[in-house]
Amino acid sequence: MQICRSHKVLLSLGSNLGKRKYNILKALQYIRARASISRISSLYETEPVGYLNQPRFLNIACMVDTELSAKNLLHFLKSIEKRLGRQQSFRNAPRLIDIDIIFYENLSLDEHDLTIPHPRMQERAFVLVPLAEISPNWMHPLLKMSVRELLGRVSQRGVCRVGAVEDEYLKKN
Repeated sequence: MQICRSHKVLLSLGSNLGKRKYNILKALQYIRARASISRISSLYETEPVGYLNQPRFLNIACMVDTELSAKNLLHFLKSIEKRLGRQQSFRNAPRLIDIDIIFYENLSLDEHDLTIPHPRMQERAFVLVPLAEISPNWMHPLLKMSVRELLGRVSQRGVCRVGAVEDEYLKKN
């Protein structure tokens, strides 16, 4: 008999096309098929990064417990993005949904299709602000700094809390 081990993972979700909040809520519902969501940050509206000629994003972070390996989790999350209508485009393009693995326990992984921790998370307030809300003391395994410390090193300009994710909606649907 194989014993399955649950892994703590921090995810970042964002949307700037269509019904942004709906896209994020639907992604959370789909995530629950293979992971238990233990914490969800508030919703934050944020400025786009990289390609600036696009609508503002809604972003959240969530903590999940999953028995999926990091690679299998990546494939599962990509299938959710596709299911919600995301199409491949250029880097930093507008998108219906984006789901990134930020941390997978204290794993450090650098492969052609998956890098954990997310390689640019420490530069991005739209990732760090929601993460700091739900897990400020999570340590970056390479930088040896907490999420709170990393957030203190970036500008939070353009990141605005716009509300909470309705737990009741997640429970009913």
